[in-house]
Amino acid sequence: MRKQNIIAGLDIGSSKISVIVANTLQGSNQKIGIIGVGHALTEGLRAGVVVDINQTAEAIRKAISNAELMAGVRIDAVCVGISGAHIVGETSNGTVAVANTEISHDDVDRAMLTAKAVPIPADREILHVIQQKFGVDSQDRIREPVGMSGARLEAHAYIITGGTTAIQNLLNSVEKAGVPIIETIVAATLAATQAVVSKDEREVGIALVDIGAGTTEIIIYKDDSIQHTAVIPVGGQHITNDIAQYLKVTLPEAEELKLQRGCAWTELVDPDDDRAIPVTSDANRPRFIDRIELTEIIEYRIAEILEAIDEELGDIPLPGGLILTGGTALMDGLQELAEEMLHLRVQIGYPRGLQGLTDRVNHPMYATSIGLALYSESLRRQEQEHNARHRDKGVGNFLQRIKEWFGY
Repeated sequence: MRKQNIIAGLDIGSSKISVIVANTLQGSNQKIGIIGVGHALTEGLRAGVVVDINQTAEAIRKAISNAELMAGVRIDAVCVGISGAHIVGETSNGTVAVANTEISHDDVDRAMLTAKAVPIPADREILHVIQQKFGVDSQDRIREPVGMSGARLEAHAYIITGGTTAIQNLLNSVEKAGVPIIETIVAATLAATQAVVSKDEREVGIALVDIGAGTTEIIIYKDDSIQHTAVIPVGGQHITNDIAQYLKVTLPEAEELKLQRGCAWTELVDPDDDRAIPVTSDANRPRFIDRIELTEIIEYRIAEILEAIDEELGDIPLPGGLILTGGTALMDGLQELAEEMLHLRVQIGYPRGLQGLTDRVNHPMYATSIGLALYSESLRRQEQEHNARHRDKGVGNFLQRIKEWFGY
């Protein structure tokens, strides 16, 4: 298998590092085939931000090694996901005069660069500059202006930035893990969208919510463009902490109770279910609780997360509903409670359109890492298309254009 056909997505979450190795597929509706999966637990991050570079690097090294062993290839380059409350999005506009009567790709590039030229604080870096729509003279809501006639081109863009220190510490961790090449760094929810949201859903209006260990991240689409992003500093680990604190058990035992017996909505727990749940700890004799008691603890925190999500969704119409991803997405009762509180159709975000080891990654926790691999494939395809379009002009600056379009 040729090296250039190998792509890898590295999802650096608050509690787990996940790696997906895939090969690009030619002449297929599916873009990638999964050939390897690796993951490792880590305590080197808090709410998506690196707090211990050595621990994070060791977990990255372990996850990559596991993926390489399964795939039978060496990973030389990765597409890295980044998350955390420091990730912020905002809209921006840029206007240029059209060089000739007919709008060209160069005009679009100049307009996007003008939209990107917004004041950025010294402690932040641009991760993505993503086109939303264009305006030509008095005509608005244009998606593809190339080839149209006009004198004035306006670009509407969505700019995603991240904290410089958080970005650098993440990159330092990947470098310390021994990864030779970082292809790009991508906002986690933007990557997850690649794996679980269709173009039709982005068109009609849909929200993706990734409930991670330390944060809950939201991205909203309408008319096939990003409308809003947000990060809520509460996630699945907070549920575990609540269980541990209330029941006076260790965090590992609280996590097991959450995963094995937990439910997000008391309405779904049979009041006649009198089967007691054993709770033990090293310092105490075994004791028992009812499942309804455990569910009440979980529901209180889940309701807090859903209320925050509802506030972020605002009044944006979402006929496509909401997609849940992340390790917490499969908790019993979460989908039903989310539909009840948000008044939206809610579905679980399983990765779509894959080949290869699909049984190993058929879980919402892999949405981001698979999306990162798909994002990498998309970047390479954009590069090839740009090469073909500008072959007569030379290809000395093609990487710069790709960087400007994808903001890395």
